[in-house]
Amino acid sequence: MTATTAHIINHTHWDREWFLTSVYTRQWLPGLIDTLEALVAANPEFCFFFDGQTLVIEDLLQVAPAYAARVRALIRGGHLLIGPYYCQPDWQQSSGELLWRNLLLGHEDVARYGGTAESGWLVDTFGHIRQSPQLHRLAGISSLYVWRGVPVLDPYFWWEGPDGSRLLTINLFGGYRNLYGVTHVPELAASRLHSEIAKLRPYYPTPDIPLFDGYDLEDNPEDPVTFYQTLDGLGPDVVVREATPPSFAALVRGQPLSLPVSHSELNSGKYGATFPGTLSARTYLKILASDCERLLFGLCEPLAALAWLRGRVYEETRYEAWSRLLLQNAVHDCLCGVSIDQVHEKMEDGYRRAFEAMSADVVSSLQPIFADFAPGLYAVNTQPLASESWQVLDDRLVRVNPAGVGVTPIEVETALTRPERAVASFSWKNDHYEATIGADGLVQLGAARLGQMRVFAEHGDTYSEQQGALLGELRPAGPLIVEEENAAHAVVRYEAAWHRPDAGVTATVRVQMDRSPLIRWQIALDSRGTDLQVEMVFATAQPGAIWAGMPFDVTPRAAADQDLLPQQLPPELASVLLGQRELHAVTTFPFHDFVAVSDGDATAAVFARGLHAYRADGAGTVTLHLRRAVEWLTKTDLADREGDAGPAFYVPDARCERQVLHELAFAAGTFGPASTRLLALNATFQQPPLLVRKEGAGARRSWQLYRESLPQSSLRVVDEKLQARLYNPAPQPQPLSQRYAALDMTGATQEAISALAPYHIVTLQVEAEKVELGAAEDGGVTLLARPQWRVGVNRSRPDSAVLAQLAQQIGVLDQTLGEAAAALAASQGAARLRQQHQIYVLERQRLELQLSRLLNLRKLAQGDGPPGADYLYGHDEEIAALGLALNQMRIKRRIYDYVVQVA
Repeated sequence: MTATTAHIINHTHWDREWFLTSVYTRQWLPGLIDTLEALVAANPEFCFFFDGQTLVIEDLLQVAPAYAARVRALIRGGHLLIGPYYCQPDWQQSSGELLWRNLLLGHEDVARYGGTAESGWLVDTFGHIRQSPQLHRLAGISSLYVWRGVPVLDPYFWWEGPDGSRLLTINLFGGYRNLYGVTHVPELAASRLHSEIAKLRPYYPTPDIPLFDGYDLEDNPEDPVTFYQTLDGLGPDVVVREATPPSFAALVRGQPLSLPVSHSELNSGKYGATFPGTLSARTYLKILASDCERLLFGLCEPLAALAWLRGRVYEETRYEAWSRLLLQNAVHDCLCGVSIDQVHEKMEDGYRRAFEAMSADVVSSLQPIFADFAPGLYAVNTQPLASESWQVLDDRLVRVNPAGVGVTPIEVETALTRPERAVASFSWKNDHYEATIGADGLVQLGAARLGQMRVFAEHGDTYSEQQGALLGELRPAGPLIVEEENAAHAVVRYEAAWHRPDAGVTATVRVQMDRSPLIRWQIALDSRGTDLQVEMVFATAQPGAIWAGMPFDVTPRAAADQDLLPQQLPPELASVLLGQRELHAVTTFPFHDFVAVSDGDATAAVFARGLHAYRADGAGTVTLHLRRAVEWLTKTDLADREGDAGPAFYVPDARCERQVLHELAFAAGTFGPASTRLLALNATFQQPPLLVRKEGAGARRSWQLYRESLPQSSLRVVDEKLQARLYNPAPQPQPLSQRYAALDMTGATQEAISALAPYHIVTLQVEAEKVELGAAEDGGVTLLARPQWRVGVNRSRPDSAVLAQLAQQIGVLDQTLGEAAAALAASQGAARLRQQHQIYVLERQRLELQLSRLLNLRKLAQGDGPPGADYLYGHDEEIAALGLALNQMRIKRRIYDYVVQVA
């Protein structure tokens, strides 16, 4: 029999902000580097993979700048691998441009530290987008390691993006920690190795199997290869070798294998949960992330680029710093809303500071842009693809008809009244639709009924939704009020509420209709209480296929994923699979910007700013999740999930007791789900032009930089070159208005192109003349409507009764642990190992409860005001000690999970 070669990859999965903030986890990094240096000194072949991130090095150098040379030596020597990413964001909720910047910043950081990055590493990402292969290939990455989301047990496959880009993909269905901590119980190390090989060998096409020694926040790694090479009794049927992600991928690529090909997104919870509940957990965070990303990439950078053409210095470092902050908040545990409250409070503080600074930067850029403009009212557009829109300005309605990226004068203004008139219903007709808002608040458009808001019971946690019974609807509590009106525009308002003694939901709803195809909703939603879900239903009456806007893509979707496994698995499969799985059926999916239902000829689309969770069916009903109020990070024994998902922390802020302003829209017509028409409507809704008043001297009346019929994700200056990133999400090539130089990630010219191929993402060099004009006279430029902060003040506070319950549970565990310790003293052999495992399980539970209670006591001490800087960024010694103890106990418990399997 051919010997099996175990290729061991040493690594850590660094959840920098999850059950602690980075204020604490970064303190563990110097000790980790010390350990790595000692391991390399003892074994010059030792190599450690740092979770595909460069952010951890940034964290390290914040607390220990003297380690810079030591880290650079480890990286240059090939002993420490970082990148190819800056961090590990959630790929389904981050914008496409932020994902691109993640790869770009990672690439730059790796080069600065003297390393190389050849393999992608997404082993704990909660699902993978369809454009991931293209993004990785554009960044020079040819192989990728994944775990969650893969619907098959093939260890290797080609993952092909819609544009044809291919990645060799290595599927970690056996987990990223299956050979973790073998030196901690050396007498069972050989048995553990043989056990893992026996479980995995049937799935692999050759005798080469990758095994992984690493775990979440592992700060004290070991050298398993040296250990096994000196271990007696391993046997001739196993060979152990040091490996890295690039070296093992190269080994696979060099073998004559016929591998299957996957053409889809990887979003299945069949073998590893992707946690659909994270799409609707803490929706206020999704709003903040989306608004800040659009502010940076849609306004700040493009306007600064226009100002650069008019003589202003373009400060690349400023925009890079904001990109890094947004990426830190986009890390999967953070943006997904599944961390402790303090992490999310720190995120909100960072968003607030960035939002204010970026808003000020927008205003600063306008001064040089308008230096030579004549007095008047103008629209500044930063998108090459846009459509006519109508905006309210004081007591007037203005028509905006942009001609691509640039400045357009406002030439149509009409008077607007605010009658505050009560009506039983309201009808509107334009060139695109005829609609009526009924007394129930729903918009009737032919057979479509749009805007129903429903309240359900919610039994899930932050990771997983579990919808309960329908509790009620949010309907108008009084008459409809006509708030604004003229011949081209109307806004109808109503108040709605649902209450029970321990909870309630209120909403102020504004429905706007004008001469465009869009019907818009603005919903100021608030709630109190927990275990609630609020959704908005658009029964479009448009049958057909479902399409979801996703990063750089419009992705086809089924209404449900029922290709899942039962709760009880055969022992041989149960022993292989790691962690959690979805059960029964998944009907909630991710989206960006819009969800469309289309029969090929006609399409109905629902647009939203900053939401990411929807359900839809082939009959045309699209449901968006506006709020999901829970208060536990994770629960056990959920009906639709097998396995817990993290520490059992009490997180009252996940109740989302605050007002959030939701912005949604609807359009229907004879256009396709990836058509220029729909994409233009989306661009106008998501990033409307800015209205600016210019006073003082000047003669210019307009300025057009460039115009294309494609969406743009970025317009900025890099190395004194104006760069635009465009993408074509359609299956047909899209001609460009002129020939452009296409650029690679480094900014080097690749070729000249005059069309964009189907599904392609491309960075173009935009040629434009620079004119040194200086700034407009002081006070000569006024931005008439600044970007709006849409999230209200947090009112969620810890419940003292819950904290008392935590204290009681800690007392019970103290007693149970005392009994377990006595049982441990009386046990021997395998029984002793199993009893030790049980003690570690109990001690981890106790430490989780203790840390959760302490964090909430600190939170209560903040009072009702905004959290202070010491609370968010200070170093609390008691929290630090408990957090470190919990991390060490989580490590011990996880190692013994494997030990008891072979004991």
